Amino acid sequence: MSARRTWMDPRLVIGVALVLASLAGVWMVVQQSARTEPAWSATRTLLPGDTIGAGDVERVEARLPQSQDRYLGAGVDPVGMVVASTVGEGEVLPVRAVGDAAAEDRAAVVIDVGAALPTAVRAGAHVDVWAAAPGEQGYEEPAVLVDDAIVVGLVEDDGIIDAAGTQLELLVPRGSTGELLEAIADEHAVSVVPLAQPVASP
Repeated sequence: MSARRTWMDPRLVIGVALVLASLAGVWMVVQQSARTEPAWSATRTLLPGDTIGAGDVERVEARLPQSQDRYLGAGVDPVGMVVASTVGEGEVLPVRAVGDAAAEDRAAVVIDVGAALPTAVRAGAHVDVWAAAPGEQGYEEPAVLVDDAIVVGLVEDDGIIDAAGTQLELLVPRGSTGELLEAIADEHAVSVVPLAQPVASP
């Protein structure tokens, strides 16, 4: 009788149930983490204003977070869409990063930068553009001329960067374009300061 009561002890039953529930929970977590969904991945860094071409994206199987509805499903063709925010090479396309009217918000401008560029200034980087007007003795105090421009990349001539300085192509908010072009025409000294690191390529 004593052995039977020990086997039917409610504490033992509860303990076994807890162990089984824990094992089931671990199994579900493992299954969820290994689950992949079809999605679109960028084959190059996509910048705001770019129109997505057939070679710019590829279908991949990706492990998406629970908020997978924030990513563009493989059932939606992104070709022809306009990029609204930078998408790094190899990154799955977020829904917020593509749209129809992003190209209206920014204009492409090429600037000459005399000083060496920080290593963080590369395609996809967000930068502030500083300018200093020429004065009687050198240049006046610099000030921010454009907030949050996006680097498209270095402009090269026949594969060789201009030895007199670096030409940099930027996507500039349209409201700041006129002021920047005026500063360039008036021979202001222009510099760029990175705001954040661009998305790293895998």
